Amino acid sequence: MKFINLKRFRKERGLTQNQLGKALKLPQSTISYLENGLQEVTDCLIECIKRTFSVDNLEDYVYERNNFHESERSHHIKEEVLSRIFSMDWDYANPIDILDGLPVVCKTGLINIAKDGTMVIDRNNGIGFRLGYYIIPPKQFIREDLLLSITTKDWFDLDMFEDFKRAYYIGCKVAGIQPVKQLKEVANHKLDLSC
Repeated sequence: MKFINLKRFRKERGLTQNQLGKALKLPQSTISYLENGLQEVTDCLIECIKRTFSVDNLEDYVYERNNFHESERSHHIKEEVLSRIFSMDWDYANPIDILDGLPVVCKTGLINIAKDGTMVIDRNNGIGFRLGYYIIPPKQFIREDLLLSITTKDWFDLDMFEDFKRAYYIGCKVAGIQPVKQLKEVANHKLDLSC
């Protein structure tokens, strides 16, 4: 797995996460994930950083590791959770919400993941009119063109793209489905993800 010490790169240039995100056309949350070793860096992003900051070589920042970084905070949280006495069944996920009759057990941005892995997308961006939820059942997760098909929707934007990436993998895990590499060439063009 390939990672980047983006925090060191950013601090050496005196930038905040927001400033770096704007320069790279990425949300601040993605910068944070990259800095904390919770998201791999792509070759495309490395090239984008090189172009944006006129840097020829990023070898001093890029490194390989076999797993995602576990932060000190998450380590303490795990210890605390293990030390609790819980009288209910840990294998049963308690819903945090019910949307369109689906029990939601996880939420990432505007995308909710139901107990069976179904993605329930909130298409409302606060512009005044109310759109219903967009439902993606797990049986559609095996489609290579799933991401491509929803990028054509008017309500799908860059923030939704970031939410989708995380929700897709969580939904696949919950549903017990192997994730499929998503076709995103046309999606990149629509969302200006060319970096």
